[in-house]
Amino acid sequence: MLQKLQEINHDRTPLANAGVCFCVIAMLGLGNPFCRFVLHTDMSYLMPWLLAGVVSYFFLPSLILWIARGKSS
Repeated sequence: MLQKLQEINHDRTPLANAGVCFCVIAMLGLGNPFCRFVLHTDMSYLMPWLLAGVVSYFFLPSLILWIARGKSS
């Protein structure tokens, strides 16, 4: 299981995880008005689930590796 988490994390540091997570959240933030005004679809009900998924994808493997091995990458 730790091997899979190591593959998911791709040896990223916590600072790199935070940067990539910020970029993905920014793209979700830009995509929501696009869906609302161009595609005429309301995706705001889905945004909390997407944000939780993004944050857990970038920070949970790093946290588990830090707890199990003593280092996050």
